[in-house]
Amino acid sequence: MSLATLYMTAPTRDDCLKIGRALLEKRLVACVNVFDGVQSLYWWQGKIEESSEAVLIAKTQMRLVNACVEAVKPLHPYEVPCITGIPVLKANPDYIRWVITETEPKEDEA
Repeated sequence: MSLATLYMTAPTRDDCLKIGRALLEKRLVACVNVFDGVQSLYWWQGKIEESSEAVLIAKTQMRLVNACVEAVKPLHPYEVPCITGIPVLKANPDYIRWVITETEPKEDEA
């Protein structure tokens, strides 16, 4: 089983928390970290923009990245949200087992 780290940006901490909670409730991710107050510079509609954003980092299985993207898109306020899946090349074996365990459906939650 291979793991992935999801990286996303959103306008606010609350947006990231809403998205993170939805991913956790669906067991698409095992954990979410939110960093607030990130300063972003980017091209948008032909000019360079600058804004304050929040970053969401989530831990999941590589096979769930597409499902995560599809789950996030309707919740995300951006027209073109940044939702990337970055492969985890090496990790603590105990951590790998934990992520896999927490992203599998549970009988009592089905």
